[in-house]
Amino acid sequence: MEYQHIQWISKDPIYVNFVKHYCPHCNGLLKKVKVSRIVNSYSPEAKDFDFFTFDSYMIGNVKFIWSELHCENCNINFTVDEMKKIEKEQQK
Repeated sequence: MEYQHIQWISKDPIYVNFVKHYCPHCNGLLKKVKVSRIVNSYSPEAKDFDFFTFDSYMIGNVKFIWSELHCENCNINFTVDEMKKIEKEQQK
């Protein structure tokens, strides 16, 4: 599937880039990885993505790119929101 636009999603870059994170399963150090998905603005999954950019709306196939945290030992990715929730629970 080809795409017409690219949209970067940046959630809490300081949290992702400057804080060390550890896997909740094996305690291994997580590394930042880029993840992408091509989403059509008319598809059912479009509701989970933001197609607005500055003063326009992207129509058609859009490639969304964002960072996640990856455990090489467990081969698991954690979204920023998932990792924040896990770390908040661990602090209790």
